[in-house]
Amino acid sequence: HDDRHSPLSGPNGYVSMNRHANTSITVLLLLTLLLSTAVGATVSDVALSRGTFNPSAGETLDLQFRLDRAAAVTVKVFDADDGLVRVIESGAAREAGMHRVTWDGLDDDGRPVPDEAYTFTIETDGGAVYDPTTFSGGVVADADDAVFDQEGVLLYKLPAPARVLVRLGVDGGPMLKTLVDWKPRAQGAITEPWNGRDADGYVNLRSHDGFSALITYVTLPDATVITYGNRQESYRDYKLARGKGRPVKPARERETASAPVLRPTLLVPPAWSRAPRVTLELVSVADGAASAVPTVSNAVNVRIDVDPADLPTLLDDQFEVILFVDNVFFAEAERGHLPLNWRWELQQFPAGEHVLTVNIASFRGQVGVASRKVRLVK
Repeated sequence: HDDRHSPLSGPNGYVSMNRHANTSITVLLLLTLLLSTAVGATVSDVALSRGTFNPSAGETLDLQFRLDRAAAVTVKVFDADDGLVRVIESGAAREAGMHRVTWDGLDDDGRPVPDEAYTFTIETDGGAVYDPTTFSGGVVADADDAVFDQEGVLLYKLPAPARVLVRLGVDGGPMLKTLVDWKPRAQGAITEPWNGRDADGYVNLRSHDGFSALITYVTLPDATVITYGNRQESYRDYKLARGKGRPVKPARERETASAPVLRPTLLVPPAWSRAPRVTLELVSVADGAASAVPTVSNAVNVRIDVDPADLPTLLDDQFEVILFVDNVFFAEAERGHLPLNWRWELQQFPAGEHVLTVNIASFRGQVGVASRKVRLVK
């Protein structure tokens, strides 16, 4: 039973009737009136007119809700990291009944929000708060019905709007490509284009005998809409610039859930959930054409690092560096530090082409990948 979706009720109890019947009835009526005033309006029947929309194309979204009595209402929109994006209404007088407010997808600066998921809250002057993050979302599951067609395109269905992670690799070996990196997706049938190859284009992963895919999702809270169509600004850039330092939604305790939920603190915040961009450099090999496979013999010096923009998030977390040769585990550095300089001894490998792959994996689930192919001569 969810008190947010039903009228608030007062404490249970009985009023003792005595011989002063009229006085008792008057007291009872007065207590009832005071209780009704203290409880205030209840917010229920909250719904959105659509699950996705394109503010950059002039599209709008309607939020509807019901009040069981008159109240002054405040409606706010928050981004995926609980930053305040827009105050749509502030203390607006509303009568009892159904109401509708419209959001044009603009923030308080009058600019279209970047593509992401945005959640509504509703508050009344009587103290009622509708915050869907306290009772919905956060349920973790795998997309078991996912299939890859002949072109490698991924097809799957979501029972509810969710944040999706798709990682592709070799069973028992490296993660070779992050196809979807905790991005919000709408409910229903989803199509994710893919060319069938690893991140660096060395491996035809789709046809590999050990091909493996991790497709998991975390449901979004109720009253959450996904925006798209903003080609001018990414969500990450927004949070680093004009979205930085905005007021944050107050922390509210989550109600007991029947299904296991993923605590947001276990994940990197959405603004920083991009897979680290790993660089893998063969230091002692002369630079050639980008598509050329360098020739090496005996050993080669390797330098592993990440993009400077990704380094602070990794350093705030524990991470390890894992190395694979031809998709087979080779070595690891459990207490990772960057940059990592390493000498790759190749005496144990036969002559021919070999692919060195590095995975940098953080405690909170970020995984970056880079591969380089070499031609070994003896």
